[in-house]
Amino acid sequence: MRRSSLLIVAQSALFTLLSVAGGFAVGQGSTPRTAEASSMPGAPRLLPEETFLYLRIEDVPQLRADLKESSVGRMMNDPKLRPLASDVYVTLSELFAEVGSQFDITLDQLVEIPQGQFAIAVVATDEGSNAPQPEPATNQPKDESPDAIRKRLQERRDARTPFQPGLVIVMDSGERNQTLDKILEQIETRIGQSGAVERSETIGDTTVKRWLTANGERTRMEYFQRDGATVIGFGGNLAADALARWDGKSSSRSLAESTDFAAVMTRCIGAEETRPQITLFADPYRLLRRAVTQSGNIGAALGWQVAEELGIAKIRGMGASTFYGGETFSDIAHGHILIDPPRDGIFSVLRPKDGDTNPPAWVPDDVTSYVSIGWRFDATYDGLGRILDRFQGEGALERLVEQRYQERVGGDFRKSIIEAADDRIVMIRWLQPPVMVNSSVSINAIKLKDPAAAAATIAELRKAFPNAVREEAIGARPLYLFGRARTEPFPQGLRQPTPCAIIVDNWLLTSDSREFVERAIRANDGVLPKLAALPDYDVLASELGSELEGEKPFLLSFVRSAEVLRQVYELARSDQARTFLDSRSEGNRAARSVGQLLKRNELPPFDEFQKYFAPTGGFAYDEPNGIHFGRFTLKPDQP
Repeated sequence: MRRSSLLIVAQSALFTLLSVAGGFAVGQGSTPRTAEASSMPGAPRLLPEETFLYLRIEDVPQLRADLKESSVGRMMNDPKLRPLASDVYVTLSELFAEVGSQFDITLDQLVEIPQGQFAIAVVATDEGSNAPQPEPATNQPKDESPDAIRKRLQERRDARTPFQPGLVIVMDSGERNQTLDKILEQIETRIGQSGAVERSETIGDTTVKRWLTANGERTRMEYFQRDGATVIGFGGNLAADALARWDGKSSSRSLAESTDFAAVMTRCIGAEETRPQITLFADPYRLLRRAVTQSGNIGAALGWQVAEELGIAKIRGMGASTFYGGETFSDIAHGHILIDPPRDGIFSVLRPKDGDTNPPAWVPDDVTSYVSIGWRFDATYDGLGRILDRFQGEGALERLVEQRYQERVGGDFRKSIIEAADDRIVMIRWLQPPVMVNSSVSINAIKLKDPAAAAATIAELRKAFPNAVREEAIGARPLYLFGRARTEPFPQGLRQPTPCAIIVDNWLLTSDSREFVERAIRANDGVLPKLAALPDYDVLASELGSELEGEKPFLLSFVRSAEVLRQVYELARSDQARTFLDSRSEGNRAARSVGQLLKRNELPPFDEFQKYFAPTGGFAYDEPNGIHFGRFTLKPDQP
């Protein structure tokens, strides 16, 4: 399943789980119960500065309400689809029951717990640190014999503890949350049965309940509840540290005080007037640095040293935010990668280029997705050369690539391959009938500076590798097919790929489907409608300007969400899917439940689903201190 398919499925699942409050409440006209606002600060003010991964929902009840008004929410409230939606939820509840029974809770009760903000974060702890310990003071001279040195090194290796990040959960849980109390009691019982020792502590007027390992060296879990809020920490004194920050008594900086966090999240606000409902932050550099330097693995340490030399430390953070609701958009998301200038080392290969993003004439209007990327191939090639020169010596690319190309093919690799590209890539996808598991086919195209020169290069490559490429024709255009023609039958129920390439005007198209290439040619010749003339694309492109705020994008994408969903729909209706689920049902409860769900419900016509999905657009533009991404979904034209 492709990324866009996963996005739709994930959005539907998120709605299903969040739109309930004390039972399946979709379409009941109920409003999610909200708790009185607690005095707890925002989660970033409670978390440590060294937070590796952070996800926060601003207000869970409000998000549930917003999702009910979304396209997916209205779809699940449709009288024609509601029986299916209800059955889906019942199936999810049954699947959850096996886990929930361990805590004596239901799925309804679980999703009711957060009554305001909810955040979960992976953070650093002092546990697992392998900082060298001081040698004991002695008047005796240090033994520097080989055996003594080996013994000391082995002792240090034995004492080294692997990297153990902590986990923090922060939520507005409301007063006397019986479901949460039940879960915490079950966890306490299980931890106690494993040999952990309880050591509670009262800080001010708040009790921090803590469980230590049997030897008292490490904290397994601790938590506190205060003013309708609950903070839980796994590993280290994370809950107590959060309480100290809440009270303003901490000596360490919080995540909210991190300049990197502020710089990333400020760029994720976008042009919207409201606050984002969901925010995400990641600090991959510091996470990897901790994991590698504390692993004790010499190979990993050497690899990390190389990565440091290439400038991986320039990645100062990644962030994203999502907004739901609005007059024009169903949802909007922003993302930002913060990169310190200048773009040298490993980042010298990142050379996006703004320019034309309109669909070429050969893009048919029924594609499921369209992506245009502007890119400086020559600058990327030069950057890769500089990186290889550091490890392979001066002129590494010339020795490793260009000389070998000249020996096998003849000619100049840089001129024939790298400089032939005209700084633009276009990628499109299409659902090739009949719908099968691998029906989603693609065309990846590179714009050419000189199509005649590119054709000459292909002729040289065919001569050098006669068994790798064979030539046929589509009209007057030569079609290049890769590999030998297949003679044996292809597995039943799967589409047989036909890897091929063709030059259309000033574009080199490569694909895994000859049928898709033929459609592209017919669109280019005016036989089939073009994407550029599609009203949905025109509307989406016109709305793009309000999100770009004057910036020039190097990337633009267009996704027909309904057509992406069509493959999932058709597969769900197929005998092939039902047979597969039946074959996996024994010993697999999830497969059995899904199979029974499909048998109990006759899926409505696809038009009943399609009207709830509007096109999704995306963009990206380059900045001096990073790369910014955006994605938005238009509201569908239906009540």
